[in-house]
Amino acid sequence: MLVALSIKNFKSIEEARVRFGALTCVIGHNGVGKSNLFDAIHFLSLLSDRDIYRAAVEVRRTSDGSHSPLDLIFGRDPSRKITLSADMIVPREVTDDFGVPTHPSTTLLTYELTLAYDPASDRLLVAREFLAHAKLGDYRSFTAFRSKKEFQATVAVGSRRGGPLISTDGDRIMLHGDGGSRGRPAPVGTSPLTVVGGTNTADYPTVLAAKREMSSWRLLHLEPSAMRTPDARAARPHVTAAGGHLAATLRALTSTSPDIGVELVNRLRELNSDVVALDAYADDARDQLALRARVRGVDSWLFGRSLSDGTLRYIALALMLVDVEDRGVLCIEEPENGMHPSRVQNLLRLLYEYAVDLEEPVGSDNPLRQVVLNTHSPEVARQVSFDDILFAEHALRSDGTSRSVFLPIEGTWRVDADGGPTKDRRAVVDFIGGSPPREDLRQLELRFGTAS
Repeated sequence: MLVALSIKNFKSIEEARVRFGALTCVIGHNGVGKSNLFDAIHFLSLLSDRDIYRAAVEVRRTSDGSHSPLDLIFGRDPSRKITLSADMIVPREVTDDFGVPTHPSTTLLTYELTLAYDPASDRLLVAREFLAHAKLGDYRSFTAFRSKKEFQATVAVGSRRGGPLISTDGDRIMLHGDGGSRGRPAPVGTSPLTVVGGTNTADYPTVLAAKREMSSWRLLHLEPSAMRTPDARAARPHVTAAGGHLAATLRALTSTSPDIGVELVNRLRELNSDVVALDAYADDARDQLALRARVRGVDSWLFGRSLSDGTLRYIALALMLVDVEDRGVLCIEEPENGMHPSRVQNLLRLLYEYAVDLEEPVGSDNPLRQVVLNTHSPEVARQVSFDDILFAEHALRSDGTSRSVFLPIEGTWRVDADGGPTKDRRAVVDFIGGSPPREDLRQLELRFGTAS
């Protein structure tokens, strides 16, 4: 679970600290830097299992294929260093790359990475890397969001004494064991991987847990081609960030519980979908699984290639909701795209249900999942409480240039945690168009299905 993210000199963000709850909605006009916040999260996620160069290229996402690491640095200033610092709650158990299960010594961690531009190689290199634990007694100040003791007891576990798990001392980065060993040194700026990205064994369980947590932060880009592509029988049975593996996921879920098929159709009905039945068809001739659906008014089964983009999008989201093994941070840009305004409320209901319930213990019926979405749609913002909103806008610098800022709404828990500048509630109402967003009571109604 991503608790907070501090950013310096990344794209249009000169400096920002953002706190996250179970669901966080970043609102603001186009071009103010909402997507760059998502890119910072995505960049850290990519660095958990890719080298720095490939992660930088992927997060740049230029349509013409061009890339310069300077594009990731604020103002394209080669003298500036990018610093990303994430507070996180990591899983209580992880498995290494060799299938060995292990447990971190503690679950409240802060990871910090500083990257500097090297003009000789035209690449970003690690200048500093740091991973440390927070005391369990500091849980309230560490997380800041409101949660019950039942939730805290299942996520804040373990104990650790001593110093950091990763530290930087001069020109050496040190990887320390959970038992407090002095560490294994690596030279600064020579490895194509971060230390976290290069850790893959149970020898360093807490570092491995941080890696697994960051790798679960996904930027959702549902692509029609991915959603329509049949799966090999051995495909991983979880929906990908692009929307792939729908058939494999459906087959795996329905094989464990036939009732899940009924739940999926009911979820789709809540989104005003015309789907009345779903199936993962086994194509023995091609040794594939193909998604198919029955749609109201059509007698025969329709395969993925014949379903609309909107219907496939709903199916992907519904599958992620009922798949309790689908965990992590789900970042969604402009979820309202391609959706009729009348369906937005039902979509937000689904996203709130996907997110972990901070009032209950984490378990198979309450997986540790988060939603971070951004939007410029007043209709989406209208469905979210002030507590769950961050307002993105440009702020002018002294030299006349601008930077992206992310402001909590006055009187909300984020302000209580960090103080600093806030956004007036009236300004949020004006952005929405004169109607206030739903308040906390409304969100409880949405969560427990009592809303009319």
